[in-house]
Amino acid sequence: MKTLLRIDSSFRLNNSYSRIAGDTFVKEWEILNPIGIIKNREIGFFHVPHLDQALYDEFYQTQNPSDGLRLSDELIAELIDCDEILITVPMYNFGIPSSLKAYFDLVVRTGKTFVYQDQPIGLLQNKKAYILSSMGDFKSDSPNLVEMHLQRILNFMGVTDISYYSLDGTADKNHVNQQLRNQKKSIRNILNQ
Repeated sequence: MKTLLRIDSSFRLNNSYSRIAGDTFVKEWEILNPIGIIKNREIGFFHVPHLDQALYDEFYQTQNPSDGLRLSDELIAELIDCDEILITVPMYNFGIPSSLKAYFDLVVRTGKTFVYQDQPIGLLQNKKAYILSSMGDFKSDSPNLVEMHLQRILNFMGVTDISYYSLDGTADKNHVNQQLRNQKKSIRNILNQ
C-alpha cells in the first residue's frame, strides 16, 4: 500500500491552476492505488514559519524543543513516511512561493534528510516525486526555474525519480483551456511511466 504526500503551495484556494492539476493527479493516482493513503500538507494558505537564527540553532541541539523544531520534525516525518511526493506549485516572480521555500528550509536538515560524508548524501532515497507547476508565461523546451529549483532540493535530499507536469501560458485563457482539456491524459501518462 503506497502513501502519497501532497504539498500545495498556491495562496489561491480557488481558481489555482496548480491545485486543479493536483486534484486531477490525485483522482488518477487513486485509480492506480485504490487502497493507497493520501496525506495533505497545506502550506499556501497555512504558512510554515520562516527559518530564523534561533530555530536554526535548535537544529543542532535537542533540549527543550520549540514549536518550530517540533513542526520541522513533523514535516520531515511526513516525508520519511511517504512513498511518493506530489508538489503543486505556481511560479511567482520567476520562482517558487516563499511558503514553499520556508517549508524546504525546515525539512532540509543535516542528519534528518541528508548527511555529509565526503559529499552530501540524501536520506530520502527510493521515493518518487511529481512536480505540477503553473506559470503565466509560455514554457520553453528546457525545465522552468521552478522545476530546476525543486529538482535541486529534492536531489539533495535523495529524491532523484522526478516527473514534471506544467501548465504554462495561463495568462492566455485559450491556451490554458486547451491544456486543461488534455490534462487527465497527460497526468495519466506521467503516472504510468
